[in-house]
Amino acid sequence: MKILRPKSEKGSVLICVLCVILILSLIAGNVLFNCITRYNVASGQVRGWKESLYAAEAGGDVAYAEIRKTVSDPTHAFSTWTNTGSGYSYSPAAFGRDNLTTSVAVDPFYYDSSGNPWYRIRAKGVAPVLELTRVTMDDRINSSTRGDSLLRKVDFKYDHFIAAYGPNGDNVGKAIVGVARPQIARRIELVAAPVTPFGDTAIRASTSFYGPGSAGMVDSYNSANGAYYFAANNPSDPHYNDSHSGSVALGSADFTVKGDIYGNVSTNGGAVTANSRIHGTIDNTVPFTIPPYVLPSNLPLPQASPNKINGNVSLTPSAAGTSAVPNYYVVSSYTGSLTVNQVGTAQTYVDIHVTGDITGSIDVKPNVHVKLYFDGNVAVKARDIVNESGLAANLQFYGISPTDPTTTQSIDIQSPGNYSATFYAPSAATKIWGNPDITGAIVCKTFYENGNASWHYDRALNLVGERTDYRIASYVEDMR
Repeated sequence: MKILRPKSEKGSVLICVLCVILILSLIAGNVLFNCITRYNVASGQVRGWKESLYAAEAGGDVAYAEIRKTVSDPTHAFSTWTNTGSGYSYSPAAFGRDNLTTSVAVDPFYYDSSGNPWYRIRAKGVAPVLELTRVTMDDRINSSTRGDSLLRKVDFKYDHFIAAYGPNGDNVGKAIVGVARPQIARRIELVAAPVTPFGDTAIRASTSFYGPGSAGMVDSYNSANGAYYFAANNPSDPHYNDSHSGSVALGSADFTVKGDIYGNVSTNGGAVTANSRIHGTIDNTVPFTIPPYVLPSNLPLPQASPNKINGNVSLTPSAAGTSAVPNYYVVSSYTGSLTVNQVGTAQTYVDIHVTGDITGSIDVKPNVHVKLYFDGNVAVKARDIVNESGLAANLQFYGISPTDPTTTQSIDIQSPGNYSATFYAPSAATKIWGNPDITGAIVCKTFYENGNASWHYDRALNLVGERTDYRIASYVEDMR
């Protein structure tokens, strides 16, 4: 009997396995190809999304630097920018490996009570889309979903922002504007606010401090709550919290204290320790510098007269003026007595530039705001500084720093008398003699008081005074 052996099927199995492998390989290859394509597109757009913000922030930094120049170097501020009439605009050349671009617009949109402009910075950054001109993984848009393509807002052919909102985002001038190449654009808006001189500090000196006298003191109050009275030793007083801001800041280690300081003390390398005279915190690791002060560049044209203050001079401006556009006078000599009068019932604003020394007196009537800029020195008695409102903010002295940094101005105030005023003179050596009662603040190079004067810092000065710098007060991104 013949036995039939089964035929071998090994060859058929092998062919089936190879076919399966081929099919799986084709599927895997197709998936990998699609993933790589989408990854490259997505990664390129993500890179463009990030780089466009970098470009916008770079433009914001350039604008912020120019705004700071309006204080430190006004002659060259915005010197290479285009004046648009209401502000400035700038579009520098492309930069970076991927040829990023930025365009910036700066405009002053608000003037505070001291006439300091606040600036709005609007910066647009553009980065090219370097990969395929296609959208990415998720293009859905409905009531609950916003795909990542919509988030990134890629401009393949047209600028979507101008088409939807106009070039300034205010729905004015909407138009279909083509783009030279696929791009991603992001926009940011910043607000640059002025830094004012005082900031809860009664006395700020860069080089040395000596004072107050053993019977003197430094404390604070807030004129918004009424006239000054001593409340620093009564925690139950409703204005106690405003009484301990009579702070002293020194930019060196040369610090000597004799009287009471109801506030904080900071030095740069000093050896001040806790004692019964200092009623606040002590920090000996606070370095700072005070830049030279220059005459503001935005003052209006000066009035024809007076151009000297010799003898008795009564000044009543022809108009009240404003904090931004005050009545401005330039005088070459100030040895007499000046009275500055109110215009009718209006708040009156007067700025005076003294190109020499101040050795005369001043009487500022209520509702009058005076700023005195001086190139030389000040040598007066406390009784010569009369501010009838009692508000230190209404009478401000500014010492213009000498062009030679080795030259030191001097502010010398003798007894008798009391006064309410502020002094900002970074290059001045200040000396207070006797026992005047002072309401206000001072910024100077050196401070020395050998008497028993009392200082009362008015916390209403925190946002008052000529700008000394700028800070970024707000940052938002326009995500439309």
